[in-house]
Amino acid sequence: MNRFNIPLVAEGLTAYAIERQNGWERHQPEGAPPWQAQRRLWTDAILQGMARLEEQVPDPKLMEQFDRELEQAGGSAAAVPASLQLQRGTIQNLRNFVTALEDTGDDRRRQVNVVRELLEDMASHLPWASKDNRLDLARDEAERSLVRMTAQMPIRFTHIALGGDAGPHWASGFVSGSVTDAEAVKQSAVYQGAVRDHPEITNWATLCVVYVGRGLPSALGTVDASDFDLEIMNRTGNRFLDERGVRWLSGPYQMTIAAAPAERLDGSALFQMGHIM
Repeated sequence: MNRFNIPLVAEGLTAYAIERQNGWERHQPEGAPPWQAQRRLWTDAILQGMARLEEQVPDPKLMEQFDRELEQAGGSAAAVPASLQLQRGTIQNLRNFVTALEDTGDDRRRQVNVVRELLEDMASHLPWASKDNRLDLARDEAERSLVRMTAQMPIRFTHIALGGDAGPHWASGFVSGSVTDAEAVKQSAVYQGAVRDHPEITNWATLCVVYVGRGLPSALGTVDASDFDLEIMNRTGNRFLDERGVRWLSGPYQMTIAAAPAERLDGSALFQMGHIM
């Protein structure tokens, strides 16, 4: 029995793309691909991914129809918006897709992230965001799937917590690998962002704890967490430490780091080096 209604998903995502094409568009970040191109990429990846999970050959005619309908509907006020039933069916199939990807036991997080990004895009479009179509539930499920899958990766990472000497200025976040000394902390985006945001702080009380994923008993067989791993962890925040599979490796390592005047004053340089909220 097929787990996904692929033609229905193609219909729903085509209707959604037409609505966005002919309506109000999201702010376009500098240097990012146009949203219309991004939605086509998401749609193609999802339809192909569903077909392959069903051990089918992806049907190129679906994307040909997608392109044709968007071209025909360009600038037309007569385009029919997706019905609530179509919205619900599309989103339910996307939820099923996320579940199926996680159930493979493989690292399918990139595919899950495509669904998450599409759902985030839908949430910025009022005709889909304001309907009883379980969009919010689908977004939460995709994010939770990414978090669970990341906790099961054989990765090594450090949680850094920073506190200032002049009030409750705290910052925390995850960084790659094993960070256990002041110099390594000062190279981290967590520290650099905290110094930039709070230049009045001269000394930072610092606490570092090193962890591994997949419930491993040691660092043997692990790799340093990737930028993609860290993106997911830092979106989740400290709650990530409660995930099954996250295991303490060493620490805590406590230290006080004096912020040099150049670090506190050169905000432009720190901004270029990155920041984790």
